Amino acid sequence: MKLDLVEYCQDKGLPSEWRLDGCQLDNVNLIVGKNASGKSKILRAINLISGLLSGDASLRPDRMSREWKLTFDSDDADNKKIYILTVYQGQVVKENFSIGSKNYLDRNESGVGVIWAEKLQTFMDFQTPADEVAAFQRRDSIQHPVFDEIYNWASSLSYYQFGTDLGRKNLAVDSRIKKIRKSINKREGNNVIEVFQLGKSQSGQSFIEAIKSDMSFIGYNISDIDIQTPSLLFSDEEDEVSDKIDLKWLYVQESDLKDKTEQNLISQGMFRALSLIIQINYSLLAKKPSCILIDDIGEGLDFERSSAMIKLLISKAQTGFVQLVMTTNDRFIMNGVPLEYWSVIERKPRLAKLHNIDNSKQIFEDFKFTGLNNFDFFATQFYVEGFGNKEQIDQ
Repeated sequence: MKLDLVEYCQDKGLPSEWRLDGCQLDNVNLIVGKNASGKSKILRAINLISGLLSGDASLRPDRMSREWKLTFDSDDADNKKIYILTVYQGQVVKENFSIGSKNYLDRNESGVGVIWAEKLQTFMDFQTPADEVAAFQRRDSIQHPVFDEIYNWASSLSYYQFGTDLGRKNLAVDSRIKKIRKSINKREGNNVIEVFQLGKSQSGQSFIEAIKSDMSFIGYNISDIDIQTPSLLFSDEEDEVSDKIDLKWLYVQESDLKDKTEQNLISQGMFRALSLIIQINYSLLAKKPSCILIDDIGEGLDFERSSAMIKLLISKAQTGFVQLVMTTNDRFIMNGVPLEYWSVIERKPRLAKLHNIDNSKQIFEDFKFTGLNNFDFFATQFYVEGFGNKEQIDQ
């Protein structure tokens, strides 16, 4: 199942209202916009609803008013899936799910609704707690199998904030793999050590070779990667703890160095790349379609490595198992991603309007004849005059 269109509004009717318009998604997507234009907010909105649909306890309806309309598989009219959710002050006030012309779920703010029962071939009345999402709570492979697909999409979604340390400051307890598999939250980008342990346990050397190959592609040549107990010295109090709990972190063996480079000594840019590569390769192990959100892609990398990282990620998305949604305002990244993958944010008061080659084709086509590089599309009059005036963009 592939997410094709996101419609979103928060605080509707209030002075703080903010709305997303024109967020059409393909297999590879680069959302481009100036600072404070809404790039991160878009990814957070997608991540939040995926958490609600997958039962992630860390992502619950908050006090804000939020409305989502997600459209999946829109190329097939008979199989087009539309999910609508409205929450207000921590309560679900509207929820609806349809496939093609048929409605499968409809509930109101009291939690009362109707749901299609596949085996019985009829609609059933139901009531679910007002603060819970029925599409998750009513999952039933026998009577309500249609919700399995939306759950699988939501639970396989990953959200990475590339501008953060992506787990560089974290250590992991050397637990049995079964325990790790039950407790790990693959949605978080900070659990890279546990994800590495899982990938290694499931695929062994082939998982490690994939990581080494990808790191080499972006300019980091490593001959080995694994986990070990940190060699740094603990204080007396910490020594007592470390005797009882076997802490681990990552290390790499760089090809041109004699000694291992432990996690705390890996440069921030290199570790961000390593963490993302480990986690994406693990996602690909399952060979199930997944949606990967990456905010501020390439932050902290130089031109060659950021360009190579983009090429690598696009190649992963082209396997068909990954839908890639990235954000940036970085020149290197923009020049490395073809315009056909771009969505440019036109910022207006209380609105982020996205323009892409589908809904603003003439503007994109006209730019191709200028001979300028991609960043100039964002920085020149094509951006200013094509999508709005300068005052609107700089607000």
